[in-house]
Amino acid sequence: MTTTADRSKFLGDFHNAVDEFIDNSYTRVLIISHNDADGLSSLHIIQNLLYKLNIDYDYFIYNRSVSWENFLAGILSKRQSVKTAFIFTDLGSNLAELIPIINARKEHFYILDHHEIDANFTFDEMPENLFFVNPTIHGFDGLEHISGSTLAYMFAKQIKPSVIKQGWLAILGIAGDSLKSMDKLQSFNREIYEELQNEELIEDKKGLTLFGSMHENIKNGLKYSILPFIIGFGGEPDQHITSFLNSIKIDPKSKVISLTANEIKTIQQKANIDCYGHYALLPQKSGLLKHAFEHALLLNILCFKNISAAISIIQLKKITRYAKDIYFDYISNLAVNLKTLSNETPTYETGKAIFMEVGGKIPPSNWSDTASFSAVNHLFNTSKILFLGGLEIKSGTFKLSIRCSREYIQEKGNGVNTIISAIKKELGGVGGGHKLAGGIRLSKPSYERLKTLVDAFI
Repeated sequence: MTTTADRSKFLGDFHNAVDEFIDNSYTRVLIISHNDADGLSSLHIIQNLLYKLNIDYDYFIYNRSVSWENFLAGILSKRQSVKTAFIFTDLGSNLAELIPIINARKEHFYILDHHEIDANFTFDEMPENLFFVNPTIHGFDGLEHISGSTLAYMFAKQIKPSVIKQGWLAILGIAGDSLKSMDKLQSFNREIYEELQNEELIEDKKGLTLFGSMHENIKNGLKYSILPFIIGFGGEPDQHITSFLNSIKIDPKSKVISLTANEIKTIQQKANIDCYGHYALLPQKSGLLKHAFEHALLLNILCFKNISAAISIIQLKKITRYAKDIYFDYISNLAVNLKTLSNETPTYETGKAIFMEVGGKIPPSNWSDTASFSAVNHLFNTSKILFLGGLEIKSGTFKLSIRCSREYIQEKGNGVNTIISAIKKELGGVGGGHKLAGGIRLSKPSYERLKTLVDAFI
């Protein structure tokens, strides 16, 4: 793995995959994508490409709950055809699992991913029918520099330039993965953001950034903001927040995006918060769906509640009552969860790790985001790795969302993906991720061993 980003080598892989796709007249394409905002945005981008090319397609959503072998067993046809291609978006970097499967097939496989590959994998024997495009192997950061939907958009637009009209989809993936204000985007994410802004497919605004409730009034903005989570306001009673706003002569019903510069300055000073930045709006949508971060968060929520609703809502201009209710329940619960975690002590702690067993306290569908927003809001010791999760009753396995801070990466170098690879090698399990974020499922005995061996893995 390179440590310095090599743009030319990455683009070499990229253009090779594009050329191969163009040169082969596929009659059918199967898309396999991840079950989150980035994955669904990538899926819609590739669907649009194939529709424009008049290629028959189907899609499948992979949630990493089973091995690739078991998942693909129900998808791969016994009748193999070189006229069929597979496109993996926002996943597919578990190469040790996938390559034996791909090697046995005639179809072409395109993997467009931004997750880091297993640390112990080497590229000596890549199958000729696999076109692997992943910027992380050339030194790019899969969170900081390029989202899965950014890569899917680049691929699709290179093949069919008119796909640029669907470029706003990439912003959903960027917003959902980067967990940053838009002025802090880097590399390819930044380039695509500026391109779409110039094409007037998105609007860039600046002001108070209370991600999670940017579409709300300031009272709810403070109460339900998850980025940043504001201690002293997040998850607190309405009366407490209203009293504060009245004391500084700001109408609690004022919309967050309508606050004046003076009002924003007053709120930041009196609440002792620093949350001024840029955010993206989707001009063709309204309400919650107009706000890229909130739209992406809604997709992530629906992926666990109702995957069909998540897939379909991307095309809607206005949120449905069903989705709105689910979003409010989620965001209000998450604010309370973050408030709880900010006050709780770890379930188990070592010199290098913090375990927070939250089964019965936080719904399993919220574990991943609770862990993520705990990390980005520095609610735990940034010099340690966070393992947040618990026993998942349905599967009988321990599901863990693993996170570390950006400060940890800068100081230690090794990230979550390396730790997960070490755990899987020793204890088994299914999972993967980025430097900052990942997840794994383990048997109960393996989980108990993990707690005693964790410092060795880190």
